Amino acid sequence: MSISNETKQFIQWIQSFDYRVLKNKDDVEINFIVPMFRHLCYPRTYSTGNYPLDTQKIERNLESIYIYFSTDDVIKQNAETALIIAIYLDPNSHNFSEAIERAKFFSTYLKPLYFLVTNGYHVRIFQYFIYHKEELIFDKSVDSLKNTHIATEFHNKFNFNLVKNIDKNTANISKYTQYNLIEKSLRRYNLQEIVANTDFRTSTFREGDRLTVVKPKVVIECNLPKAFGEGNCQIQFSSVILRGLKVSLNHQYILGNLMTGLNTRPEWGCRSFLKQLDDNAFEVNLGQTTVILSDLETADLCLCIDIVSEEYKKSIVAFENALETWDFEFTEFLGVRGVTLFSVDAKLWRLMHNFANEFNYVQGKSEWHLFQQEDISIRVSRGIRDHAFILPKPVNYLSILPNGIINIVYEINDVHLQSLEKGELNTWQQDIGPRGTWTAKYTQQWLLNQFIPKVIDYYSDKYPLSEEELLNNILSTENNRIYITEIHEIQELIPYLQDIQSWLNIYIDNISTTLLRVYYRALNNLVRNTDSSIEGMDYIIRNLSLMESDNTKDRVKSNFQKWNFKDVIYYLDAQVGRINNYQYENSFKAVLITRIFIWIIEHGKISCSQAQLNAAKQALLPLWEQSRFEMRHVYPNR
Repeated sequence: MSISNETKQFIQWIQSFDYRVLKNKDDVEINFIVPMFRHLCYPRTYSTGNYPLDTQKIERNLESIYIYFSTDDVIKQNAETALIIAIYLDPNSHNFSEAIERAKFFSTYLKPLYFLVTNGYHVRIFQYFIYHKEELIFDKSVDSLKNTHIATEFHNKFNFNLVKNIDKNTANISKYTQYNLIEKSLRRYNLQEIVANTDFRTSTFREGDRLTVVKPKVVIECNLPKAFGEGNCQIQFSSVILRGLKVSLNHQYILGNLMTGLNTRPEWGCRSFLKQLDDNAFEVNLGQTTVILSDLETADLCLCIDIVSEEYKKSIVAFENALETWDFEFTEFLGVRGVTLFSVDAKLWRLMHNFANEFNYVQGKSEWHLFQQEDISIRVSRGIRDHAFILPKPVNYLSILPNGIINIVYEINDVHLQSLEKGELNTWQQDIGPRGTWTAKYTQQWLLNQFIPKVIDYYSDKYPLSEEELLNNILSTENNRIYITEIHEIQELIPYLQDIQSWLNIYIDNISTTLLRVYYRALNNLVRNTDSSIEGMDYIIRNLSLMESDNTKDRVKSNFQKWNFKDVIYYLDAQVGRINNYQYENSFKAVLITRIFIWIIEHGKISCSQAQLNAAKQALLPLWEQSRFEMRHVYPNR
């Protein structure tokens, strides 16, 4: 087989190379790295020596890195086009370990086909796999490259014209060849060390809203939700049996099925998508796909889901917190997503809309010229900056009548929020406030306290209006309860306990005792000093008897009919002690205990200290926040 001119030139260069000229790192760059890749036909404009990764973990030695791409378009030089990362060391350095770790770190973001480490005397080249451990494919001295056969093979394998045409999506095919050999070996020997060769490399990394979590048996790639936009994820397995299977899950499935039972073991029965078959196997339902996984695979899947779901939840909670939307009901219509602030009659809405169009910001400079004309909505904006988007939503077909009812909707405008990040702001949250993007709460208060009174006053001279009638027809859905951290009276805890009870009532799986332990203890201490003459002992006893109906292990007492309130407190103390010995609790038992707490607080004369009330508030807050999130985002998607 004839040798190409490019290969001959490479051989001629490497055979004439004298490594004695290498005195420092700059010499390695100038006399070895640059000419080697030039003779491998890599154009200089297709490389960079200082690639701007979005990370602060590597702040030094950037000058010792070259990255070669398949394009000279700087904008397109990214993970899609990266071919080889080359790290060069001082010629007197023989410790390649740190350089290899740096190359692996860069590879996590750039996903090259290969990475190379050299000190000018020795060359090591690794093939990079996205999730699997990298593979050392060349490990020889520069002197050995002077051999014509080795030099020819090196050029044929790593020249630019060949490498640039490798399809990254099928680059793992070489791994699949190894898997076939592993599968054959498994049939013969079933060796654990052979199985381990198929495992992914454990890692977690995030680029913007894309999160990737890798465990030895499972990898999840997740697009986190932006504002109230929808996210999704894809799950892959390293098993030789399940390789190639890609399970895609949409936003609704992630919220409805993956969010509960986080940070619990698979065998505890806290996750709705798992069904234990035996000690070593689980049936896993993932959307339209059902697979049987080993205990190790299931454990890795749960670990990945825990990390992804926590970040998924954080994104949603952060958005609700920032725009103060928790107290308002979600609504979606005509492709618009938002929350309902309050309701008005159709007559008042028409006046509001007419006023906004009349006080278009381009037609005047008064304090009320702050609207941009819209067909059916109200856009609070002075052109340069949008404050809020307000839309009417008819309650039903009768809403078009003069006395019909119109819901006032605060639109969650993703386009507006995303456009802020394209400007000078790093995140859209930085723009929230009266001078920037208005929250739902602020918009509601502004409409009720400033805008609507102004509209009625403005048109009262032009039309026969009844201010009292228009204002009385405003129906606000605002939640006026005292926030849990600001509670000073024990009775004010009841709405929060009722929320928790409603949540537990529909919690069909076992629940982790992590939050319940503190909750049981704090509430039990709170009601401990209750007057024994409390009414409704029969209701309390009935709930206690239900707790014991299917309990054979932890039975405390069975003669309930002769109990007094002192016995109830004794029993609740026993429940506090019991739950400390368990990792999960039947959700119905938590419902029963919550019912008892509510009844005692509603009907008992309780003597408690400020410290006991504060402890109860502190214990309730995380449990209530979890119930609020799941009732709002999880159960509607089941």
